[in-house]
Amino acid sequence: MVVLSKPAIEQYSFIRNCIPTTTFYTGIPIIDLSKPDSKNLIVKACEEFGFFKVINHGVPLEFITNLESEAIKFFSLPLSEKEKAGPPTPMGYGNRSIGSNGDIGWVEYLLLSTNPDSCSHKFLSVLGENPEMFRSALNDYILAVKKMTCEVLELMADGLKIPTSNVFSKLLKDEKSDSVFRLNHYPPCPDFQPLEDSNMVGFGEHTDPQIISVLRSNNASGLQISLRNGNWISVPPDQDSFFFLVGDSLQVMTNGRFQSVRHRVLTNSLKSRVSMIYFGGPPLSEKITPLPALMKGETSLYKEFTWLEYKTSAYNTKLADNRLGHFERIVAS
Repeated sequence: MVVLSKPAIEQYSFIRNCIPTTTFYTGIPIIDLSKPDSKNLIVKACEEFGFFKVINHGVPLEFITNLESEAIKFFSLPLSEKEKAGPPTPMGYGNRSIGSNGDIGWVEYLLLSTNPDSCSHKFLSVLGENPEMFRSALNDYILAVKKMTCEVLELMADGLKIPTSNVFSKLLKDEKSDSVFRLNHYPPCPDFQPLEDSNMVGFGEHTDPQIISVLRSNNASGLQISLRNGNWISVPPDQDSFFFLVGDSLQVMTNGRFQSVRHRVLTNSLKSRVSMIYFGGPPLSEKITPLPALMKGETSLYKEFTWLEYKTSAYNTKLADNRLGHFERIVAS
């Protein structure tokens, strides 16, 4: 088991009386990309949950295991070594602090660009004698997951009956796409429970601002999503599959038909959790607005804005804030 040097615990948040992470929800939508009805099931899952699991995804297992192995090697380094790859500005290594607005969690992470040439010399120097193994594993994984993500987004567009099936995927394929990649490591939670029936927060509740997020983790529990009725459910871990999360930008592009899913990570007291997340984002100059093909005479629920404007606003808020609230139109009744 990988156990990293544990951060100080006195500042961490706790959640009272949440559903234990061992009580798993069995109704998570599962999308089999080899099945002909997947496009309609994707739309249904996005409408009802903003979240779904993908199987038969075509991403080579070798790419997944190689990157996880390299991530574990990095997170196993002494804290003093890892900190040479930080602080995140915004890319780089971070520990405990999430963003710049006071959010903290029982987590350490690497935030990286999806550009294959973006790994800085400062970061690569931390990796020791063979940094190319990390770079190669990272690039193989990102390219394969990006390809799979674009396939899912094109199925989504077909399911929505949008004439142009690449309306979402072209934004990720654009050479100026502002997509990012994150590796998270959640060490085992110490045996410390100051509140009865409480769980320590690894990563606080939030939505993702991008179009789509694609998450894969090892077989450790902790991920929870919020249902439409506000109840939190624990997602069964599955290291062989990918989990898709609707982001704020996709919510706007569908004029609220899809809603971004609030999610969080609780700590696991027994084992480390390692997760990899690809955040598919548009170019900075892209206007985020409801797609005309989906409007059918409807009024837009949102003001028009660029991805840069929304990203700037989102990163100046707390994790749990309703980031889209500033961009919603007030519709007269």
